[in-house]
Amino acid sequence: MPERVQRPASGRVLLARLAEQVIAAQDAVSTTAGRDGRWVTADGDRLIDGVVVAATGRRLDVELHVVAEWPPEPLQQLAARLRGGLERSASNSGLSDQLGDVDVAIHDVRERGDTGAVR
Repeated sequence: MPERVQRPASGRVLLARLAEQVIAAQDAVSTTAGRDGRWVTADGDRLIDGVVVAATGRRLDVELHVVAEWPPEPLQQLAARLRGGLERSASNSGLSDQLGDVDVAIHDVRERGDTGAVR
């Protein structure tokens, strides 16, 4: 079997990984790939659920697709916290010059432990 060559990750994948880490570090929020699995970013052999990164000119816009747990904090505050966390992580990683707009879509609010599909 031929040896697999590891390529360096693109800025798009690096930002998606940062977004995944920011979301995972938050309480009471999780990602969703959506019912059709379309809100993902490919990272080699795996998919990063709930994160879509797209080039817009010289910048990379990021969409975060999440589900909040009940009782939620005010949803605007949650979105601002996620957005700010990604902006800080990008800055700390030397990627702030690549980061464009960060949009946060909160698709559902669920009780803790509810794993039903997002519609």
